[in-house]
Amino acid sequence: MTIQNYLRRLKQWRQQLCMDRLMLLVLVLTNALLLIHCLSRKPAVELSLPFMDGQVGIQSGGASRVYYEWWGLSLAELLGNLNPQNLSFVESRLQSLLSPNLHRQVHEILNRQFHQLREDNVSLSFEPLQLDFDENTHEVRVTGNSVLSSGHQRLSGQKTFTFQFSLTRYRPVLAVIQIESDLK
Repeated sequence: MTIQNYLRRLKQWRQQLCMDRLMLLVLVLTNALLLIHCLSRKPAVELSLPFMDGQVGIQSGGASRVYYEWWGLSLAELLGNLNPQNLSFVESRLQSLLSPNLHRQVHEILNRQFHQLREDNVSLSFEPLQLDFDENTHEVRVTGNSVLSSGHQRLSGQKTFTFQFSLTRYRPVLAVIQIESDLK
């Protein structure tokens, strides 16, 4: 091996080593960026809910329109179809969805109203007819026919349930409940 040959090979090894270090640096940087992106990204969940068309997407801060509509319709049917036998079930389901600032207020009102419904042996039925959703406020309005029965007395009319939701850790939290009724 001659010195010129040795120097030429040494120069090639240095160039190769430089290229290898540069590629290693690029790989380390891209992996670090990928890791940061993966750790900062909140996962999205895709669901198929019964009686609703389309896929439902849920992220940590919001959900698709179908998700809010499904919850609004489910709650309207739950609150609109009451009888003395299912009041405790309805109350327990509703309590798990209430936001902390509504929890105590709604709990007291529900206890009073449910106690009155039990004493008077009142049954309510609700048939949803229209479902509206406001994208800006995440407010769901469900309008339909309602019937109140107590003994031989029967009142019917329209009822509108308005719900406003927010999401906390992928769970819906009920921030606003409003019920308008014109039973006659």
